[in-house]
Amino acid sequence: MTEEKNSLFWHRVKLLGFIGVFLAPFIGGWLALYVFEIKPESVNYGSLIQPVKKVNWPKMVSTEGEVFEGGIDRKWAFLLFSREPCAEACRSNLFYMRQIRTLLNRDSDRLQNVLITSVPLDVGMVEFLKEYPDLVVIEGFRDESLLSQFAAGDDRRVGNDARLYLVDPDQNYMMYYPADIDEHRVLEDIRKLMKLSKIG
Repeated sequence: MTEEKNSLFWHRVKLLGFIGVFLAPFIGGWLALYVFEIKPESVNYGSLIQPVKKVNWPKMVSTEGEVFEGGIDRKWAFLLFSREPCAEACRSNLFYMRQIRTLLNRDSDRLQNVLITSVPLDVGMVEFLKEYPDLVVIEGFRDESLLSQFAAGDDRRVGNDARLYLVDPDQNYMMYYPADIDEHRVLEDIRKLMKLSKIG
């Protein structure tokens, strides 16, 4: 009888041990997150806007005569603002934007690249943009009500550098990237976003 009790006792200990091993990761994660407030860092390369901001779009007309009201269609949109003629950093990021869109392959139509410049395009820029037929270009745009909506962090005056701003298909401003981007990491971000989201 004593042996049976010992055997039953050890079976229970083993069962409890097994349950403990199974539950330990969940309990540890709960303690880390809610008791010790250890929160994982974002794995995104871009800086997230929290909470996201709904963009209030003015009416815009592209150099091709397209009229945009309420946003840039129902797509993901990369915006590049420029207050001055598009210099080296601006042109580099236009190139990277085009490459990122191309490398999305079958999802490339879900992303629209947009250049919004406060000044008219000069002859050199018009020639440069012939290599960017899928780029939406809006020139001579000076509506501060739009640009100010994209200010975040240390970005005091949008358009002073070649930062990239990402808007989702629901017209929410959700992320921005530094002027000196790592295009490979930006591509990783966009691929993940499109995999997780079926909109746009």
